[in-house]
Amino acid sequence: MRAPSFFDAHLDLAYLAETGRNMLDDPPGDSDNPAALTLKSLSESRVRRAVATVFVQPRGLDDSGATVDGSWCYSSPQEAYEQSVQQLNRYDQWHTAGHVILMDRSRTIPSEKLELLLLLEGCAGLRSVDDLDDFYHRGIRILALTWVNGTRWAGGDQSGGDVTADGLALLNRADALKMVHDVSHLSERAFWTVLEKAARPKIASHSNCRSLLPGKKHPERHLSDAQITALANAQGVIGINLFSRFLVSSGNAVIHDVVRHIQHIVELTGRTDVIGLGSDMDGGFSARDLPAGIRRPADLEHICNALADAGFTDGQIEQFAWSNWNSFFSKAGLIS
Repeated sequence: MRAPSFFDAHLDLAYLAETGRNMLDDPPGDSDNPAALTLKSLSESRVRRAVATVFVQPRGLDDSGATVDGSWCYSSPQEAYEQSVQQLNRYDQWHTAGHVILMDRSRTIPSEKLELLLLLEGCAGLRSVDDLDDFYHRGIRILALTWVNGTRWAGGDQSGGDVTADGLALLNRADALKMVHDVSHLSERAFWTVLEKAARPKIASHSNCRSLLPGKKHPERHLSDAQITALANAQGVIGINLFSRFLVSSGNAVIHDVVRHIQHIVELTGRTDVIGLGSDMDGGFSARDLPAGIRRPADLEHICNALADAGFTDGQIEQFAWSNWNSFFSKAGLIS
């Protein structure tokens, strides 16, 4: 089959720019830490729409003990707010310059450009619930309450804990603004609270199948079968993450492992309309950490070929690549 267009539900574009990557050039090819993603490499692929994040990270040490610091990091709520606004400004600049289209804006540049919806990942930049109105005005349409270690809003996949009282107020405000809720990175307890308390549609923008990843140190980063079934019953969509460590329990993933996670969700739910791509392509990791055979967005078509080899029809492959996300966000009122 001819490779379909892709709708990728999780790309950390502004974050990558803040790390110093020239997003208008080819990805840097450093042999120790090669990159996959720039706006240029996306333009050379069939990725036509994407969810792009505003993501800021606490200063400190990562799991390996390395220092995490830079213009995407914060040490206080005010600094998190300022760094988040800086990323929003970058998306504005790219839109104005014609590099991308922000889908909440009027169409003033050619439609073949990459079209973006904006996701506030972790909500660290919100100093209060009232800030959400300003972020919505700036283009945020999707809300993820937390990141790995939790926030004032909810417990994360490494911290545990529930949605807080402030988090419940934030969910209510997001519902009033007609936003979409992203459950990736929530603790399992917080996941169930969001499903129960939030009225608007829900997604897992970049999460894989826990049952296929035995022995993981932080299992709540991945969706249990019960969570997958609940999201499907809630008419949500799950984006498959291409980070190797989220596809296999050990070693390096191959494209078949991507297919394995897709097949598990389809077999569990009996549906092909609940699965899409949420690549997280080199968002904080090297292109070497993608499945073998995928090093650039243009390589995503290899997933389609593998799905065809596994017996998926052309229509089902197109659902995964494009129409499941496109239909979801259209029904949610975020795109036309």
